[in-house]
Amino acid sequence: MQNITDIDMLQQTINIQSCLMAGHSIEAIFRNESHYIFEESGADMGGLCLLQKDSMQLEFIIEKRDIFHKLLKRYHLQSHTLVLDSMRKQHTKAFLSGKEYVRTNSLEILLMDSLAKHKIRYFEESHVFTDMLTFPLYSFENQLIGCIFFCFLDNIKPDITKLSKIRSMMQTIVRPFHDDEKRTFQGKCIQIVNDIPLLTSKEKHILKKLLAAKSYAQIAEELNISVNTVKTHVKHIYAKYEVKSKLELANKVNAGLIS
Repeated sequence: MQNITDIDMLQQTINIQSCLMAGHSIEAIFRNESHYIFEESGADMGGLCLLQKDSMQLEFIIEKRDIFHKLLKRYHLQSHTLVLDSMRKQHTKAFLSGKEYVRTNSLEILLMDSLAKHKIRYFEESHVFTDMLTFPLYSFENQLIGCIFFCFLDNIKPDITKLSKIRSMMQTIVRPFHDDEKRTFQGKCIQIVNDIPLLTSKEKHILKKLLAAKSYAQIAEELNISVNTVKTHVKHIYAKYEVKSKLELANKVNAGLIS
């Protein structure tokens, strides 16, 4: 296990952990410190995914040019509602087999459960997408608790040594908040963007379609489920977000409560 030896990085780690312990959201902290991450990693974009029991959640994405968030907005997606089942399964298998990192030349693994392949390819070609490298994060008990990924554009070559140092820093930051027995993160600072509840994969799909102004009948047809099943899932979503209508849900999204 690589330890943090760089003094500046160690100080940065201490500062971020202090902010988390003070109750600040992990997304807000890393957006504020994004310049440091970009300078140290050389990446154009980076993100953190954490495991909560059997579900993987995207905690945040930081980027230099805001092109990824524009992509999500174009297709009525929210970073927090991205479905990551395929990424979780493939990366968990790779990391448990001993791989130090997973390297791909596409964003497909991140977006394949939420966006059509031709839309992903168009985005990659438009911005000369080059590499995505994903590193595992482990708890004190060596349990896989999440991953951090870095994306590179314009044929920039990743520096694995630098990325590994950032990965070690991130692991040091988040592991004290993980409960290995419950397989969850404790403390409001790391519980999926503060007070946002944990959605199931199906609920994420339905929420995405609700935000795209789809009717219950349209959602049922597209997901190959009954209208009554859609209504049941919507009822659960409303309960988790403490709203009573699509309008209230949309207002919460627009207010930035769903990242």
